[in-house]
Amino acid sequence: MKKRLLLIICIISQFALSATGLADEKVPISLEEVIATALKNNPSLRQAQLDKSAAGWGMLGAVSEAFPHVSFNSSVLRSDDESVFRSNIMRDVILQEYGQYIDPEDFPPFLYKDMYSSSISVDQPIYNGGVEITALRIAGTRKKIIKLTLETQQRETILQATIAYYNLCRAYQAFLVQQNTLEVSNSYLNRFKRRQDLGLISEVDVLRWEVQAADEYAAFIEAENNLKLANLELGRVIGLSSEGWYYPSDLADFLGVSSGDPSAGIESPESLWERIQERSPDLEIARSSIALEKQNVWLASSNFQPKFNFNYTYAWQSDGDLALDGFESWTASISLSMPIFASFGNVAKIQEARIGVKKAKESVRDYENSLHIQLIAAYSDLQSAAARLNSAKRMSQQAEEVVAAQENRHELGMITMLELLDAKTTKLRAELNQINSLFDALIARERLVRIVGPMDR
Repeated sequence: MKKRLLLIICIISQFALSATGLADEKVPISLEEVIATALKNNPSLRQAQLDKSAAGWGMLGAVSEAFPHVSFNSSVLRSDDESVFRSNIMRDVILQEYGQYIDPEDFPPFLYKDMYSSSISVDQPIYNGGVEITALRIAGTRKKIIKLTLETQQRETILQATIAYYNLCRAYQAFLVQQNTLEVSNSYLNRFKRRQDLGLISEVDVLRWEVQAADEYAAFIEAENNLKLANLELGRVIGLSSEGWYYPSDLADFLGVSSGDPSAGIESPESLWERIQERSPDLEIARSSIALEKQNVWLASSNFQPKFNFNYTYAWQSDGDLALDGFESWTASISLSMPIFASFGNVAKIQEARIGVKKAKESVRDYENSLHIQLIAAYSDLQSAAARLNSAKRMSQQAEEVVAAQENRHELGMITMLELLDAKTTKLRAELNQINSLFDALIARERLVRIVGPMDR
């Protein structure tokens, strides 16, 4: 008997220490804070935001290809002495014969030992088989895809953060239920122990409550461990670590949802599918891949088209120094290039691009079917979770009524201690089942929101 009393005292003391330690280290956090923190700290999301910025510069680069390209060109040419002599022999003869009439500065050498040439050229693309406009379209499509990818990653981050928070709520509420159940069991144990001391009940009845208290303490420890894991998972998802315990500050609001129907206000699968068809970033990304492949066809077809460009060059006289002086000249030219035969390489490229379009269309068709299946599965999961929640609520209410009735009957000696324990065990299971059903339904709704998009809560 003394051993049992010692065991009970140890259980109660450990429980009190654990519960006190938990209460002293709570860090309140709401769902809104969790989502905001996750969106701020998610590394994949930051990468997508950088990709979006890079896509803007890529768009600017594609636009710049259609504008004039201005360049300054300078070169130096070193020649051997023999070449310099031969190139300037006529100049030397003329200066020897008529030097008194000609200023050597006005009659520069035809070739210097070190000859410097400088010019400014302007190249203006006019038509290159549509390459410039196609490059602009490709850049625009890629920018759109990156923007949609950012939206999908935001949705996924919100989903993961919300699921982690709901699991924290689930674990915390289960912990509170187990804590309360353990306190009630210890209260019953003390109560029946006093009745045993008065000789009103047998030692077997007290032993049953001792076993019940030990079982519930083990369940309490398991609930505490689950709460620790839920805290760690939440910290991982939002990119923060805390030495204390996260406390779901809006837990009461979510528990109030259990009185309603989480599936209320959800449209039919057909209406939801229409919404997805109109505005789904996942589906738009897949469809944009077709546009990219079509633009590759345009690029390949440009090899069959003429290229028409304009060039203007302003040059300074080539002489023996880097100074921009001497005679000045300019030239303007329009060039036309017409491809005739390229050993069937261009034909192969355009056929390859057309096959790429067909593959992209098949891929989109397959993805649409997969997305539709995901929608039906998520919708069905929500309906099933809502039905389980309604059933769990009824079971919990009935279990409470049964426990109240069984307590009265036990006081009157109409039932055994074992029957009372069975009723309390059933009530505990019903409470935990209602908690799990509630957050299963909330998570199922969030999974549907991830596929369809934001809906009224």
